[in-house]
Amino acid sequence: MPPTAAVQLHLTRFQRVLRSPGAILAVLIVAACGPIATRAAAATVEAYAGAPFGVGRVTLPIERAAGIASASDERLTIADADGRVLYPAAKDAPVRRILRNLLEIEGPRNVTIYFLFRESEPLTATVYAPRGAPVTISPQQNPAGHARLLDEWWDSYTTRWQQLDQDPQFPPVVENFIAASLARRLGKPLPEPKARLLSFGSKGPSVWDELLANERWQLAVDRQLIAGASGGAADQPLPAPMPWYELDFPETAEPVAVESMALHVPAECFYLRFGTFKNYLWFRDLSDVWQNDLGNMILRRSIRRSAADRLEQQLALHETALSKILGPQVIADVAIIGLDPQLAGGGAAGMLFQAKNSFLLDKNLTSQRREALDAFSDATETTVKIAGTDVSLIATPGGEVRSYYVKDGDYLLATTSRRLVQRFLEAGQGTGTLAASPGFLHVRSQIAAERGDAVFAYAPPEMFREMTSPATWIENQRRVRSLREAKLLQLARLQAAVEGVAITDRGDLIDAGYLPTGFGERPDGSELVEDANGVADSMRGTPGYYVPATDIETGAVTAEEAAAYRSFADRFRQECGQLPPLAAAVSREPRGAEGDETSHVELLATPLDRVKLGKAVDIIGEPSNRRMAQLPGDLINVEVVVDSLLPFAGPPSGQYQMFLGARDFSADLEVVQGKLGLPSLQNRQAVKIYWGSWPKPGLLGALGELAAAGPEPQGDARGNFVARRDDVYLGSFSPALIREVLPELTTEQVDEPAQAWFHAQQLAGTGLESVLNSFGYSRTRDTSAANSRLLNALMTQLHIPAQECQATAEQLMDGELICPLGGEYELTTTPGASPAWSSTVIAPANQFLFTKAPEDYQLPLLTWFEGVEGDALINDDMIRIRAAVDIDASALPKRAAWEMPLPAAGVNPKAEVIEAVPVE
Repeated sequence: MPPTAAVQLHLTRFQRVLRSPGAILAVLIVAACGPIATRAAAATVEAYAGAPFGVGRVTLPIERAAGIASASDERLTIADADGRVLYPAAKDAPVRRILRNLLEIEGPRNVTIYFLFRESEPLTATVYAPRGAPVTISPQQNPAGHARLLDEWWDSYTTRWQQLDQDPQFPPVVENFIAASLARRLGKPLPEPKARLLSFGSKGPSVWDELLANERWQLAVDRQLIAGASGGAADQPLPAPMPWYELDFPETAEPVAVESMALHVPAECFYLRFGTFKNYLWFRDLSDVWQNDLGNMILRRSIRRSAADRLEQQLALHETALSKILGPQVIADVAIIGLDPQLAGGGAAGMLFQAKNSFLLDKNLTSQRREALDAFSDATETTVKIAGTDVSLIATPGGEVRSYYVKDGDYLLATTSRRLVQRFLEAGQGTGTLAASPGFLHVRSQIAAERGDAVFAYAPPEMFREMTSPATWIENQRRVRSLREAKLLQLARLQAAVEGVAITDRGDLIDAGYLPTGFGERPDGSELVEDANGVADSMRGTPGYYVPATDIETGAVTAEEAAAYRSFADRFRQECGQLPPLAAAVSREPRGAEGDETSHVELLATPLDRVKLGKAVDIIGEPSNRRMAQLPGDLINVEVVVDSLLPFAGPPSGQYQMFLGARDFSADLEVVQGKLGLPSLQNRQAVKIYWGSWPKPGLLGALGELAAAGPEPQGDARGNFVARRDDVYLGSFSPALIREVLPELTTEQVDEPAQAWFHAQQLAGTGLESVLNSFGYSRTRDTSAANSRLLNALMTQLHIPAQECQATAEQLMDGELICPLGGEYELTTTPGASPAWSSTVIAPANQFLFTKAPEDYQLPLLTWFEGVEGDALINDDMIRIRAAVDIDASALPKRAAWEMPLPAAGVNPKAEVIEAVPVE
């Protein structure tokens, strides 16, 4: 921007500020603080000695060209050569922040960095903003000043922790531990986590976080353990299970055809069935193309936990080039089954094969499993008796290999779980099979077995009933606590070292206050054990390879565990009610050019009796048999039937349909403090997006956008334009687009009623590609930066040597740190600034603040996506989403020797007819 233009811009902003009395007052306050502002040209230091830590703060100006948007920038820190400075936290200078917001100036101009320190002698440190400047810290003896400044440091530190906790991309493992530890040690209250987006006001972990033991729940468990939550004796019986009612299934006039494999799968198992071994190989190769995480097809992830590789290692099964060719000759069908979905931590799962030639398949699987005896020196093979049957078990003491293997006629199962073996053998005798489950039969009446799907996934309500039973739920909580104890022990040792206390023994850490009294004491008699190979659980094995929860008998429990289960059960019934059978199916169809495919995807949840769907579906209206016709020139169309004036608020207002369309355009998105937004107001008309509703204005009317009732667009101060033709209401940023689209809008009949429709054409090669790439790069850069933040936290908060940071981070996260942009993490150094971690492929301008997407970046989705067409239906009986997705061959596995051309339709092997009646 030319200097004269910049001056004029700030004059305009200042004139706008002077129209506000509150703004004038803020300016007067800043003027009154003129001497303070003058002194801030150099760093000002305040520090007080105290126990167990001294506390200080440094306030100094930030370089205008530094590209710092807020005080959360990791380059704002303080350090000293002797490591006496601890736990820095930065905060914007408050008066400056008020004026900066009023004048719309990006980034803080002054920053205050709070810190703790060891000992009471003066020290010399370097404060970075981001260039380093030496400061001399001379602690004063002033108990009142110490208490005041300690409160300010705590507020700044926990505010930063709360901000990080809101970001699901960056579990703040280090800050979470330090905040919880110091809250106990300093007697400070730890504030509640803030509500996350779309959490509907819920501040703590949800019942789903708790049930699935995800990262947010693990952080909550860390806080509980560090706070020293009481344990007590296991002298209580298991609490009563939560009510779980039988769902009402519609009667079927005809018997339902199911695959014969379902006769051997326990009713409480998740079921991922491929129909043929070729389909299984295709799915595995597809996963390999996307680094064993199909989420990478849309946006790449930043931590590779390799759950599939762990399961393969535990089962001692692997594929070779020869087995891929010979497998289809001896295997008729294959499925992955399991009693719980927690594969990353040691779930109860296995591979189930239906053999064409049992002798050859048994010989091959036996040979594969026995290779583990050579690969693992402590692996042994034994024969165990389960349900009256001899079962082969190859296992290591820590669980790195735990492979049960059993045959039942032409069905062969390799699994990590003794309980799953037992239920498999019982199912083979007709006890509690998937084929007799009313939920499975109801799903199969909607998604027929004869369709020949390449992948069919099913999650039964019986599995969730077992997961929410008191025995399984309490054991899952115990194993989470066991896993987190191992991580907290590691963090406590690092914390003691950074504070200059040379202890590593668990008892010494407890005595010194780094771990709470009673840490590691467990009601089930298990304990953490350490040897040269690391930490393990005496009952469950090595973290990541734990004995499945279903294989551990839970007897007596503590009063606290019983109360926690009852609380969970109450919240689960209130929030979820009960879960329906859930299913997904994918079929493949060749399309166009060699190797291109269309994937037909169907998601189904049915029936919905006693299921609580939450607030999100309250706004959905009844199914409609009409929608807006797609217009030539539209790249994207979405339409939803609505029965509420505003989403998530207000009573039903009468049904109407909202629609959105996007055409080809290119626009420069505005970047404000590192975040992408719409183009500036003067450039917004280039955005070729329109939205509207029919036959009522609905949300458009509620927002006050209907300034006129005619076809000529009318604008408002926000840069929006609206128009109306009969009962069709249309809005856009572009009046020209309204004039073009409004006369063409017509409704059309649809084949099946639905409440939502979506359509998109190939977007690569259009103007929208650059817009989507910008959003995609911004998100992916943030994902990459999340790993950098973890590495920087280890370095600045716990003083981990740079060469040890990545290994330490990967131990804490139980996974490999992967830059989703394809780079490597390295320590970057800028002259005069503090070293900081970043990815090698992130340009300097984007390292600490997003400014612009590089020209050569392409969103992974756009490399293969060639179109989608689909709809969604929600009624009293089901939720169903269907989509046909066109996929370019580049995203799919290359044609292998074992693969034949796709059939137009397939028939699954040995489909049998089972009467659709429940078995008592």
